[in-house]
Amino acid sequence: MALWNRVSIGDLFTIANGVLGFIAITYILERKFVAATGLILLSMMMDGLDGYIARRFGSKHSMGQVLDSISDSISFAFAPALLVYAEFHQSPGSSLEGSASLACAIAILATGLFRLARFSAGGYQLPHFVGLPAPAAALLIVLTCLLFGSTQGAESAEHNFVIEETAWLVLLVGFLSSFLMASEISYPKIHGWMATASGLAVLLAALPYIAGLALVDDQDLYRAFSRMATGIALACTLVYVFGGPIYEKVKRSHG
Repeated sequence: MALWNRVSIGDLFTIANGVLGFIAITYILERKFVAATGLILLSMMMDGLDGYIARRFGSKHSMGQVLDSISDSISFAFAPALLVYAEFHQSPGSSLEGSASLACAIAILATGLFRLARFSAGGYQLPHFVGLPAPAAALLIVLTCLLFGSTQGAESAEHNFVIEETAWLVLLVGFLSSFLMASEISYPKIHGWMATASGLAVLLAALPYIAGLALVDDQDLYRAFSRMATGIALACTLVYVFGGPIYEKVKRSHG
């Protein structure tokens, strides 16, 4: 009973983040990739809300940062790594694509955990992020998988809007995300208009799941709408990935 007395409202959102990430993993194991990515996107919404809720309603303890990193490790390190591996491994160890997908998954998981640990160990006190934030890396990987991932053995065609399966592109994005997470490159923290832009990107990425309920009977319209919304979300994410360090450098030069 004492444990629940120490749970704050913000903690519920943080825990929901980790729980949704775990459920996404179970969907990945069942090769329900579209549903899994939707759950990862939902976990990102929980991750974005928990800090606001904690500031708004306060906290009953000082473990919020640790709890947040644990949940993030499930949703933004392990789940994206498993997604890439599950989509592209065929015969691990015997095929180039299978070996590359395993290496990419390990890189995403290892650097994601390192990035989250570095942030919890004191990085949160800095005025900027050191290395690409794990949620941003996960969003980049998930959106790329939605547009260029594998459809083999996945959901029925009516729920899939992959433009074209392009394994090398997804793996390249995975390795790039890993490199950026482990790097010392400075990224701006998400405040003000950046928070609005990032929220819009996640919302756009989630729109296909909402539109699917109404447009699934019109396959051409559903695919066109889903690809457009996901493509815009990916473009917004790329602006942060490549433009964020430039923005941070310019801000420092004028500071």
